[in-house]
Amino acid sequence: MGRLLAEVKKSFGLRVHEARTSAGLSQRELARALGLRSAVAVGDWERGKAFPKFETFLRLCEVLNKPPAFFLEGYTEPPRDDDPLLVLERLEQRMQQRHLELLHRLEQLPAEVSGCVPPDEVARFLDSMDFERDVLPNLPLDVRGALRARKLPPALEDAAYGIARNAAWHAWDVTREAVRNWLRRQRRP
Repeated sequence: MGRLLAEVKKSFGLRVHEARTSAGLSQRELARALGLRSAVAVGDWERGKAFPKFETFLRLCEVLNKPPAFFLEGYTEPPRDDDPLLVLERLEQRMQQRHLELLHRLEQLPAEVSGCVPPDEVARFLDSMDFERDVLPNLPLDVRGALRARKLPPALEDAAYGIARNAAWHAWDVTREAVRNWLRRQRRP
């Protein structure tokens, strides 16, 4: 038990030192911010010789702007909101959700179109459309603008735009195929 406690104290001390130095505080400044009489206690914590009292520990978390879990071994910082990989992951999740919503709405499209436009006219229109020329420019895919606002590297902008473009193309392809299937069924006697 003594060895485990010593290792925990040492790990705790390293985290206190890391948080204090990243906050730009000396041991004395941290001690003052915590309401301690001297910096000896802070030095003892950092050397793994002691733990603070619980109330002092809570103030330490507040002063150093770290969650209590930060001072435990194995803790990793949660991803920041401006983390490029997190931004791409969220974008991909949103695009997948929109894609599913679009597919659901497309299931209803043939019924909506059937009462308005003759099937042969729909077929001619569909065959004349090109994704790059007619569809993509009219989609609200301002992914690049949204990512520029977050000041992400161009490579990540390209990756995010690629995700959005591929989702849009897939939705277009599924839509076109759904309409073609509907047209085939309409032409059968």
